[in-house]
Amino acid sequence: MLKRLENLKVVSNTSPLIYLSKIGRLRLLHDLFGAISIPDAVASEILRGKDLSDGFASAMDVEDAIDTGWIKVEEPDKDERGLAETYSRDPGIHLGEAAVLAMGRRFDLLLLDDLCARAFAKALGLGMVGTIGILLQAYDAGLISFAEFEESLDDLEYYDFWLRPHLKRRIMAEAELIRLERERNQS
Repeated sequence: MLKRLENLKVVSNTSPLIYLSKIGRLRLLHDLFGAISIPDAVASEILRGKDLSDGFASAMDVEDAIDTGWIKVEEPDKDERGLAETYSRDPGIHLGEAAVLAMGRRFDLLLLDDLCARAFAKALGLGMVGTIGILLQAYDAGLISFAEFEESLDDLEYYDFWLRPHLKRRIMAEAELIRLERERNQS
């Protein structure tokens, strides 16, 4: 599990931003990491959501975070643009994911949910975490309660976040271990 470090350089794909916004938890990224970066391709993808009724609120949340400066939009350099173009040829990798993967060497942590992108990052030796991992880290850091963690998982499922039952049980078991460890340390 990650330790809470505001000094980590973090770059995010679209999905964690959108889902955390939908469940009212986007601010956890700021609370955990201070500032995060997104490639310009991710910013474009999200801000296009302002034109869609189901993406409007999330796009506005991200736009506000960009305006206040804790989400920073970065362009890949020339070499990274070439890598992103190469990565995006894989049918399972979208443009935003390709840019995050290409820029990944400059960052300590990539925020990715898509299984194909996560496998790609693993093959490249890049550190990553997804939306669920962010919520678990926020719980571990004391930023949300156990009940809020459970509620967040339910809310994600409500918004069609794909969470297999066995994975949800494993995640809840991890959260329970954190809770028990916290109680043991308080005794």
